[in-house]
Amino acid sequence: MPQILFTPSQQKVEVKENTKILAAAIRAKEPIRYGCSACQCGTCAVQITGTGQISPMKDDERALLSKMNLSITGDIRLSCQARVMDGLVVVDLAFQDTYSPDDF
Repeated sequence: MPQILFTPSQQKVEVKENTKILAAAIRAKEPIRYGCSACQCGTCAVQITGTGQISPMKDDERALLSKMNLSITGDIRLSCQARVMDGLVVVDLAFQDTYSPDDF
């Protein structure tokens, strides 16, 4: 079963395959910042590491991250769009303190 390790809290949660990172964070009561939950505002961007697999990035997510001057290589994802597919996905919520969607 796929797992997410949220940092900096170090809370590890098991999730069903295809679970959105945002949904998992809310259920785990992790302090995640989010707004529209629909790939429109960019508020929910997080940094992704680990060996797990996540869903491929779609064009609308790539365009919004690019507009925000954030990486589009897959290490930064919108938690409302990225789905955990397999393995251990590490989600750094502290990354949210490094940018403001209001600046873009």
